[in-house]
Amino acid sequence: MRTSHWLTVFVLCTAAIGFATPAHAGTKYHASLVPILADQMPGFSALGSSIDINTHRALKGKIKNVVDGTGARITTDPANPADNYSVEVDLFVPATAVSGTVTESFDLTNGNGKFSADLTADPVFMGAVSGDGVAVREVRVKDSNGAVIGYGGFSIE
Repeated sequence: MRTSHWLTVFVLCTAAIGFATPAHAGTKYHASLVPILADQMPGFSALGSSIDINTHRALKGKIKNVVDGTGARITTDPANPADNYSVEVDLFVPATAVSGTVTESFDLTNGNGKFSADLTADPVFMGAVSGDGVAVREVRVKDSNGAVIGYGGFSIE
């Protein structure tokens, strides 16, 4: 009788495991945004500045404490896209051998900015299927003049 109880438990557990669906953990790209030279003006703070791209092809990020050559925090004009800062992301899908650059511009308020973009319709993903890897080759942060002021990476503490 005791044996049949454990046998029943074993069979039920085995059946439950057999019917379980595998859990799929999503992957994502996450990096800090780091200035070309730390603690230099003009520039920004690596602390709190970051970029993320997830499996749903959503790009988002933020930049903190952007200052001009005098150390004053920068605020851009939301009505004037010509003074926007931008982030450029070079992507590559090895399975399709397609590469491209995604550019997202954003405004700054008191030295801080946020950006986001839906990349599902971006041409770099044409022909890609679920499970294909996407390489992030480079991330560049540009000021309103188009000069590179930082990259995606990490800072040395």
